[in-house]
Amino acid sequence: MWSYSNCQVQGRGHIKKQVPCQDKTKTVFENGTYVIALADGAGSAKLSHYGADCVVESTTELFTENFDKLYSNPDGRKVKIKIMEKVLADIKAKADELECTSKDLASTMLAVAVNGDRFIIVHIGDGVVGYLDDSELKIASSPSNGEHANETYFVTSKDAINTMKLFKGNIKNIAGFILMSDGTEQSLYNKKNNSLNQVVIKLMQRNILLDKNVMCKQLESTFKNIIITRTYDDCSVALLCRECGALHSLSKLNIAEKYELYGVKTCDKNAVKRVNRYDLIMKLLKQPSSCKVISNKIHLKPKYTKNHLERLCGLGLVKYENGLYHL
Repeated sequence: MWSYSNCQVQGRGHIKKQVPCQDKTKTVFENGTYVIALADGAGSAKLSHYGADCVVESTTELFTENFDKLYSNPDGRKVKIKIMEKVLADIKAKADELECTSKDLASTMLAVAVNGDRFIIVHIGDGVVGYLDDSELKIASSPSNGEHANETYFVTSKDAINTMKLFKGNIKNIAGFILMSDGTEQSLYNKKNNSLNQVVIKLMQRNILLDKNVMCKQLESTFKNIIITRTYDDCSVALLCRECGALHSLSKLNIAEKYELYGVKTCDKNAVKRVNRYDLIMKLLKQPSSCKVISNKIHLKPKYTKNHLERLCGLGLVKYENGLYHL
């Protein structure tokens, strides 16, 4: 089982100039295929936010409907042509709808698709595609810039198919993938060393533990409060992770990781007791239960038990439906 999440936030420069967020992301699971996609619209293209949205819609549809054909084709050039035919056809259709040119919809393209033990990565332009191999963060595809540092390639560029990077392979020990736009690079990627910030592992760890909606909200909050303060550009990210290697289930986290996850302060004299109580509740909720049942089993008054359960719900670790709490 893979878990995925994503977010995009408007950069300070675009907020000031009242320009729409030109970063777009999408995550899907269909036909046995997981796909995360990200696109960054060209700042010089007036309608690139529509183009970026079109690109993530097009790539996710392409991979969920044609993964086996694309993966099994040994001719990389033909696979690239298939991808570009689909994306450019969708871009052209959107341009006709908006009564503009395809160039007005210029955008980068980053995507990862996983089906069974196989993966496909595609990348045009700047931004970064990274992955966690067991416990080591690695770069699958680094930014592609043009003649100058502030230039890049787009799906509508003349040489798009020649600049496209395409990778296929076996998952093996890969625990997670990450896509990020060039705005996010400023915080999570070291261009000089071509390496990812270790905080990426923490993001991936939370991604496999938390409810998707909660994780997306937490990502958005982090990006709005921290990530965009380091750039004027829009910032976006997409994650696809599973329990493997350095990424653990709740039961395998160490005490320090649990303090952070549950939001328990280490200076609290009852910190260990609180963590143990949360752990016990999580263990009991492997079977859906009411607050009253949990209260009896942990020997705590219902009103205090409810506070614990609501906190776990707020953290995205527990859900409440039809009078019952469950994982």
